[in-house]
This record gives sequence, structure tokens and C-alpha cells, in this order.
Amino acid sequence: MNVRILVDTNVFLYSRDGRFPTKQAQASAWLKAMAHLNVMVTSQQVAGEHQNAAIRKLGTPLATAAAASSELLRWCPGVMQVADTLRALDIQCRRNTQWWDAAHISFALANGCTHFLTEDRMSSREIEGLHLVDPFEITPEAFFEQA
Repeated sequence: MNVRILVDTNVFLYSRDGRFPTKQAQASAWLKAMAHLNVMVTSQQVAGEHQNAAIRKLGTPLATAAAASSELLRWCPGVMQVADTLRALDIQCRRNTQWWDAAHISFALANGCTHFLTEDRMSSREIEGLHLVDPFEITPEAFFEQA
């Protein structure tokens, strides 16, 4: 299987958020499937966003959030380089995306990702050859059957 998937912060947050049990189950299923297949990718940006949102949105204690955010880094293949930041700036300008989305896309491309798992709506379902997948529109089983 030649699939590598950058996972957006919101997927990790939903997997820990009992207020939305359907999304929690779907996000958890995605994370389990990707970890099992060893196709999951995260970034320092995802870990940082997770830390902030876990504390602010989920009310997670600081040390607990830090431990969970640190754990995400085991799937981080590297750091964002200057060239990746320049590509993100270009993507943001050409595609009129939010900065953080452009940075995710650039990092994913630099690290050989084929897909970006996010519920964020962008102008296209494919940007720069990276396929955007909404984890709440398709199950991991259906996705990996097609991949």
C-alpha cells in the first residue's frame, strides 16, 4: 500500500471528545486503522495545535494534554524546512487557503503524504496532488478498499 496520510488536529481531538460520540467513534476507527497499517503522519504543528485545543476546548489538564500531544510526535517524520514554508506561502496565495491549512499541505507534500485527513472544507478535494479526505464522509474500511 503506497498511502501516507497526514492527520489533522481535529481528528485527534474528536477521538478524545465524548460530546460527539459518533465523531469520536469514527475518528478513533480512523486512527486505529492508520496506526495498524503504519500510514499515519503527524507534524509538530499538529502536536502544538492539539496541545492548545485540548486545554482550551476539551478542558484537559495541562500535563495530560502535554503527554497526549507528545505521543503524537511518534508519527512525525521530520521538521518543516524553509523551503516548505515558502511552498506554504505560495499555496496560501494561489489557493486562498488559511495559513495553517497551507502549512499542513506543504508539510504533507514534503514528507511523501498522498492524503490529508481533515474535516476542514477547502476550495478543492485535491490540492497540489494531495487528496483531502473527510473522516466523517467515508469509513477507513471503505477508504482502504479503494486505495
